[in-house]
Amino acid sequence: MNRRPLLALPLALCLPHTTRADAYPDRIVRLIVPFPPGGATDVTARLFAAAMTAAFDRSVVVDNRPGASGAVGIDQVAKSAADGYTLGVSGVGPTAILPQIDPKLPYSPSRDLTIVAGLSAVDFILVARPSLPVANLAELLALAEANPGKVTYSSAGVAGPQQLMIEHLAMLSGVRVFHIPYTGDSQAIAAVASGDVDIAMAGAATSLGLIKSGKLKPLAASSRRIPELPGLATVAERPGLEDFSGYTWNILVAPKSTPMPVVARLNRVVNEIARQPAIALKLEGLGLRPLIGDLNSITLLIDHEVAKYRRIIEATGIRRE
Repeated sequence: MNRRPLLALPLALCLPHTTRADAYPDRIVRLIVPFPPGGATDVTARLFAAAMTAAFDRSVVVDNRPGASGAVGIDQVAKSAADGYTLGVSGVGPTAILPQIDPKLPYSPSRDLTIVAGLSAVDFILVARPSLPVANLAELLALAEANPGKVTYSSAGVAGPQQLMIEHLAMLSGVRVFHIPYTGDSQAIAAVASGDVDIAMAGAATSLGLIKSGKLKPLAASSRRIPELPGLATVAERPGLEDFSGYTWNILVAPKSTPMPVVARLNRVVNEIARQPAIALKLEGLGLRPLIGDLNSITLLIDHEVAKYRRIIEATGIRRE
């Protein structure tokens, strides 16, 4: 008499979990953005949230939770229920840099988060002040080698992606350069355009206008050739610098232990969205490009990026001031 209910119990327990995964999403999905509205991460999130809302026929709402260079918002994702209804948009800082320079960070990406999908990437251009007596990357490196520590570069802040890109370039080239941090991207680029600083890594979209007007001098593309500047070689095309790759990225993350069927569906839908010509065109207009990849490839990419930043941070000793 008692065996039948006991035998049925495991099946009864399994059914709701399977049904929830198959029916996902059946209510509002919250997408946490760990930065204020208006930036590249926020714009990326809103573009994909709108497209995901249409694809799922369920609202995907953006929730800006800025603070501590992205750590506040991503920590909220890490501590949320692992059911697919709280997701986050993480970038280079919260995923690859902060965990290596902040021993008090309240979350660990590898322990607390699941990488769901790639969203967007930002390419950079190594630019110089117009009066700097160099015409290309080779001449810049020769100048830096002849004047150790005297070539200056700006960035949007200490231990940010732009600083680490240039320090990586310097490390691979065997030269020393001097860092001058600013409080944001626009100030860092303005300092080069005005001649106060020698060089910087500038977002391709934001620097192209200044390059065309002669206010910035392009020396190299950071990760791939820029369509608007087809003759500008990449850093990695120079012998000895093949390991250099400089770009930033945004990825979709979920709390660890989010059901794999939910993660797989999200990855599939996000990639389908990213492949839409209209989405790619909108991203391009914002200076971004789609970051497409299945679960395995996007995880391998981010693992590679994390390892790269770990090597740079360990080699340079860069820490937050």
